[in-house]
Amino acid sequence: MHRMAAADAASYWMSRRIPNDQLLVYCFAAPSSSVEDCAARLWLRAALVDDLCLRIRDVPGTVDRPYWESVSPADDQVRVDSTRRTWSSCLAEITGLIARPLDPTRAAWRAHLFGPVVDAPGAAGDVYVVVVQMCHALGDGRRASEIVREWFTAPATLRRPASTVRSSGRELLVDAGTFLGGVLRFPGEFVTTARRGFRVARLAPASAPGPSGYPPTRLNTPPGPRRTLRVLVFDRDHLTRRGQPVTVAVLAAISAALPEYLGENGRRFGVELTIGRTGEPQARNHFRNAAVDLHVDVDDLVERARLIGAEVAAARAAEADPVRLAQCRASESTPAILARWGIGAVDLETPPETVTGVTVVSSVDRGAADIDLDGGEILFTTGFPALSPAQGLTHGVHGIGDRIALSVITSPEVMGDVDRYVELLGGALSG
Repeated sequence: MHRMAAADAASYWMSRRIPNDQLLVYCFAAPSSSVEDCAARLWLRAALVDDLCLRIRDVPGTVDRPYWESVSPADDQVRVDSTRRTWSSCLAEITGLIARPLDPTRAAWRAHLFGPVVDAPGAAGDVYVVVVQMCHALGDGRRASEIVREWFTAPATLRRPASTVRSSGRELLVDAGTFLGGVLRFPGEFVTTARRGFRVARLAPASAPGPSGYPPTRLNTPPGPRRTLRVLVFDRDHLTRRGQPVTVAVLAAISAALPEYLGENGRRFGVELTIGRTGEPQARNHFRNAAVDLHVDVDDLVERARLIGAEVAAARAAEADPVRLAQCRASESTPAILARWGIGAVDLETPPETVTGVTVVSSVDRGAADIDLDGGEILFTTGFPALSPAQGLTHGVHGIGDRIALSVITSPEVMGDVDRYVELLGGALSG
């Protein structure tokens, strides 16, 4: 067993309040093998991927962060749906997975294979769809993508399973050991956090003020339990044809589609963008969220895209801000029981006066298109960032090889006419 990093523990604890499972979707050309055979080989491969042989073990009383413990993949962690269905029907099934979050103390991931599926974006024939449902604590977008890539490329050979038979006496000893370790660790962590907190207070006056936030829109309301998913697929060259990166091209398209959809052209709009942190990761979740203004007051779309690109670059450069670094160090040493209390005290009921962004955008490049499913080539990959009480619309931007998928995630309570928004978004990207 090994102790979870602070950021990963925070993600796990927050998932108890706002479900945040990642759903990594991979669409493959249908191979000659049956979907059941593909699933059987994926199950064999999972035992060879260390990150897929983990689950979370809580510490009694939350006196310490949880631990990762090794466990062999269960027989039901790779599931099959061989019903012949349409792409829209497949998306509807995925919404059901969102409504059934994982219990990572039992299984930190689960895979669902659908096939054959027809009418998938850009596909000429039948496809198989692999949906990897993963506890966010197990990895952010980049780490999760690396785990899945390792999984698809692992050999489909049998590995001697680790023993899962544990006596009650051993379980009690493990719990007692982790509890005692947390109690002994608390005084040192408390003093370290206090010292680092004072450093944050000293540095704060010299720090540049952060963004003021944006007034909420009708999209920034609780989404309820239901979800609506849409996916658009483009060639990478099409999105970058004006010399701008993929993420900037999508943000520029959102800057055109969102005000028109909402009918609010005289106000500021911004997005909350996930930014991968630099440096050697100390946690599986090595990212932060940053506000990016969409400059909707600039009519020239080329100039608007340039300004958005500058905003993204500035958000990434802000990682080196001394106050931000000091805050991260203070968070890393905060005793578990205090960190858990703080997450539990977050008010999720009162509507916020401002939001970091009117919508959320998560952008991940999943690498070269050199993975396959039993010989079926990868066609595209997508994902669905979680909604929250203050964010009823999110976007995922996922690339593999020369294909980019843009996903839209919302709910009928927030966006009853989602196809109108998707049409506006597609038009902005195609123009």
